[in-house]
Amino acid sequence: MTKVMLVQPWNYHDEGVREHDLSRQWRNGPYSLLLLGTQLRQHGHDVRIVDMIRDLVVLKGDVDGCLHTLRQQIHEFKPDIIGFGFFSIHYFEVKKAVAAARAACAEIGLKPIFIAGGIHASTEPQKTISELGFDFSFKGEADLGIVELADGAAPITVRGVVGKTSLMPSVGDEVKPLDDLPFPDWSLCDYKFYAHPTYARMSIRKTSSLDMIMGRGCVYKCAFCAYNALSAVRFYTAEYLVEQMEYMHKAFGNTAVYFTDSTIGNNRKLIRAMCELMLQRGTQNRVEWYANIRPNQVSEDSLKLMWAAGCRYLFYGFESGSQRVLDLMVKKCPVEANYEAAELHNKLQFPYHASMLLGYPGEREEDIEASFEFLRRTQPPSIGVNWYVPLPGSPDYDKLRSEGVINTEDPEEWRRIGEVNNCRVYADVPEEKFRQLFKQMERLAYVEIARSPSRAAWGCISPPQSEAPQPEAQVEPSTEALVEAARSRATYGTTPIELKQSA
Repeated sequence: MTKVMLVQPWNYHDEGVREHDLSRQWRNGPYSLLLLGTQLRQHGHDVRIVDMIRDLVVLKGDVDGCLHTLRQQIHEFKPDIIGFGFFSIHYFEVKKAVAAARAACAEIGLKPIFIAGGIHASTEPQKTISELGFDFSFKGEADLGIVELADGAAPITVRGVVGKTSLMPSVGDEVKPLDDLPFPDWSLCDYKFYAHPTYARMSIRKTSSLDMIMGRGCVYKCAFCAYNALSAVRFYTAEYLVEQMEYMHKAFGNTAVYFTDSTIGNNRKLIRAMCELMLQRGTQNRVEWYANIRPNQVSEDSLKLMWAAGCRYLFYGFESGSQRVLDLMVKKCPVEANYEAAELHNKLQFPYHASMLLGYPGEREEDIEASFEFLRRTQPPSIGVNWYVPLPGSPDYDKLRSEGVINTEDPEEWRRIGEVNNCRVYADVPEEKFRQLFKQMERLAYVEIARSPSRAAWGCISPPQSEAPQPEAQVEPSTEALVEAARSRATYGTTPIELKQSA
């Protein structure tokens, strides 16, 4: 039996923050680590997950305390393998955590294998090893490779494992079919922390959910998206998904799930089959669900079926009201589909979130004006205004790096290109003018539309069993306060966390 420790680095936005209002925050659990940990347990290995995102919040922003907790866990568990899963934005946190973990191992004479996984490790395997202190990186999916490694295989013989001297890195073997994988065991982490009831998912009422995925990969290749950096396209079956929902409800008291796929609409036959099976089993009476989907993947009939089967919220990456910009993004979606999807939701009173993306390379002022027009005409009930960044693993990242726009020799670049609402302007608009337009769109989305008469009707949608927000007698918040609060629901890349800083 091999002892494997899987580590999720902390979110640097939480550093020094002593007070959090969890009813206004939304964090996704360490789903990939849970899946790997469950796989390892199923094969007879001992697993411990160290969730530093949760630990830093509990420790009121004390980074040293968080690193001390990691040290204690290593001393107690004595792992043979220590794996980190992370994004590029976590570059500095991972570097600190790996150094602290190696020091803790040295204190007790432990020499585990240090291995990195996730999009950053897959995109930059050699840099991950040389700059962050790892022995190996995983390139691609690690479901099968991590088990081989724990079973005792030499790292260089495992497909997907990249070493310091690997010249032609392979990609990790893929699980086929996905139904062969076990249901992730949420008891490996503090799942109640992630399922805390919050208004951050749906502003009209509190919800409490845990994550699921319907499949892997995406049939679309949007230039700004890194979703295809790890996986080929394939799906779970409807039976597996509904059984997983039922399992999560029974095992963890879970009453809602959020599908984190970039879009669930890649397999519309699967959506129909899942909905019909939920209705047949009555699952929709126990578990409601939310998901991301593309505007060109819905119809009135499909929305009605999803609603009947318990879907209560859909997130759309509309991105732009300009066909020219959608084409630059390789969205392969007509702008008319954006309008049609929004109008269908408005007609059906089906809650949805509109994610808009400003600052795309090549975007002009008239393109941004088209996005203003889209929001004014459709009046979505929830809007996220996002500043474009070239996410590592995306085609845009590769292009801009080859052109010298991105310089990864500067470690600070990982922070700049991993941050959701960044400071660099990539659009074909003068910087001062772009910043002005961005603020105007935030005001339109978070203040003007939020206060419009059309928005008021959405407040009565809450199902009878939900906890609807109660109006409070208080001073009207300023425009700046409304914008700052609404930024927490932007959904491009990673959802920023709304923080309540203590005095």
